Amino acid sequence: MSEARSGSSVIPDDAPVAALRRGELVESVHRGRYAVVDPGGAVIDSLGDPAGYVHMRSSAKPFQALPLVFSGAADAFGFTDEEIAVACASHNGEPRHLAAVRSILRRVGLSERDLQNGFHPPMHAPSAARLLKTGEGPRAIHGNCSGKHAAMLAVCIHAGWDPAGYRDPGGPLQGLILRTVETVCGVEPGGVKLAGDGCGVPVFALPLKGMALGFARLAAGGFEGFPDDLSEALLRVRDAMRTHPYMIAGTGRLDTKLMEGTALIAKSGAEAVFAAANTEEPHWGVALKVSDGAGRALAPAAVGALARQGVRVPRGFSTSPVTDLRGETVGETVPLL
Repeated sequence: MSEARSGSSVIPDDAPVAALRRGELVESVHRGRYAVVDPGGAVIDSLGDPAGYVHMRSSAKPFQALPLVFSGAADAFGFTDEEIAVACASHNGEPRHLAAVRSILRRVGLSERDLQNGFHPPMHAPSAARLLKTGEGPRAIHGNCSGKHAAMLAVCIHAGWDPAGYRDPGGPLQGLILRTVETVCGVEPGGVKLAGDGCGVPVFALPLKGMALGFARLAAGGFEGFPDDLSEALLRVRDAMRTHPYMIAGTGRLDTKLMEGTALIAKSGAEAVFAAANTEEPHWGVALKVSDGAGRALAPAAVGALARQGVRVPRGFSTSPVTDLRGETVGETVPLL
């Protein structure tokens, strides 16, 4: 563990994971760390400090969606697998994404006004342009987390909890989600640290190897000793993500392309966090964090980590082109793993 400190936090050891090359020179280097873990918790491969804490950010969404299934809400309201998938999404705000979120809300008797995730324009540029042409501003449903928030509202309605308080870190829903993350990711009670995510709900920090473990168990559909309802929820969320990869991100996005072209489940997060897992035998999960949070380094670093496990990634993500103001390629970000 490095002795470098920021405030009261020890900065975990890391190493070069990606570099920007311009001409004949390496212009910039991005550092990071990753861990590959099997469902029993054995570390198969790692770089840097796998025990250092990392905020899961949106990589936590598949676990935040689990109560939607094991609470019985998904069956009670008749949610489709596509709707379960959008509950795990950082979606582009394309029409199919919005339709699925609206369907969740309609099934539980709520509306867009009940979403508390904030707003931003659709991440899909053509969808953002169409919205702009209508003269309307972005609303909460266009936010990439709206599926997650709609699912949280659904759990509250099913359980009889006040939906207005679904974001409360001390409320019953967020407490249930926290306990679920602890269980699936193998963290002792009290071992997950909480902060605020960009969409207004708690974000979870845990050891990087714990995040990889959670994804390994998601891919395996549970682990020995898990309650039946939790294992069934893991299987259903996993299968929804695999069956509807477009709903997890959307056009041109890394997570969607990986799931379309491999046997992986995958979920990226803000500040250059990435997690994936192999749904075929042998099951394993990988979690990666680019230390400086640079999005341009995420796909090359992820591709490098996956290649070490023998995964052949679809073309177009192994490097990230760097263009000038005329759109001409002048460099590229490449993996160093």
